[in-house]
Amino acid sequence: MMKKSVSLLLDFAIILLIGLTSSADVMDEGEGAGGDAVPPKNSFPDLPEFKEGVTVTVLDRVGECPRMAFPGDWLELEFVAKQMSDDGETYEEFDSSYSKERPLFLAVSDNEKLPGLTEGLRNVCVGEKRQIIIQAESPLMQVDPKSAGLEQPKTDRPAVYEVKVRSILDQEPVNLFTKMDLDNNNQLSREEIEQFFGEANDDVEKLFEYQDKDKDNFISYNEFQGPKFNHDEF
Repeated sequence: MMKKSVSLLLDFAIILLIGLTSSADVMDEGEGAGGDAVPPKNSFPDLPEFKEGVTVTVLDRVGECPRMAFPGDWLELEFVAKQMSDDGETYEEFDSSYSKERPLFLAVSDNEKLPGLTEGLRNVCVGEKRQIIIQAESPLMQVDPKSAGLEQPKTDRPAVYEVKVRSILDQEPVNLFTKMDLDNNNQLSREEIEQFFGEANDDVEKLFEYQDKDKDNFISYNEFQGPKFNHDEF
């Protein structure tokens, strides 16, 4: 009889422990310590409070957030930038990754290339699309003249950027084409390649022989076969 009582007591203790554990799991998933709802893992974060002069609207989010950008990361972006025309009737495109036929790579902590764009991409996730408006006369609209890949907006009117994050990278990507394209016109001349390598030699002519497909004496981004990093995460 004693053995049976002990066995029943142990069974009851096990059932009680299982019940308590299940309740704790439900609490962890649905509520925080103060009773507030905790967002599911990989859910999209709330938009932060952005600096004055920058307005952000989420245009599209697909599924869950597979990865959020943090300082130290690099973003691979597709974008279109527009401003109101001089007649004040229509928006005109003045910059785009599509017209350049290459993505824009931007460091999350880069506050010089185009501060307003970096500001508007805080807490962004892979696959997310945002509209970022930088207000007229804002100091966050100034593009670093040493930067490649972005055109300077007119500062007397707002600039509207529609941006999609294709991927988030742990380190700066290697893009040899961008490093050699000194005038940022999306094509390489013999002079640019020779300046990059520091001398003129037969290798430059061989490069043009094999990569200048249309024989226009320039190597375009699409023709270039060297490392230019185009990630297809999204």
